[in-house]
Amino acid sequence: MTCDELMALLVDFLSGELVIEHRETVEVHIRCCAKCEAYIATYSHTMRLVRKLPQCGSLPAAFEARLRAALADHLGEHESRSSE
Repeated sequence: MTCDELMALLVDFLSGELVIEHRETVEVHIRCCAKCEAYIATYSHTMRLVRKLPQCGSLPAAFEARLRAALADHLGEHESRSSE
């Protein structure tokens, strides 16, 4: 299993939805790959923290529109810089 293959299965692995054969393959890879082991530990820790955050309601429509526009501008600038 490659690191990319593991990343494709990550959500199913962490949610316990992988069939046993795939789960065992992922576990073997994690034990042998320090990079993936660290990534999964960090990802799992982040998910635990996010689940502890309070739930919030919907954003006001005007604020959401401004936020989306700002993100689109930022991502557009980032993409144009990375393609240079």
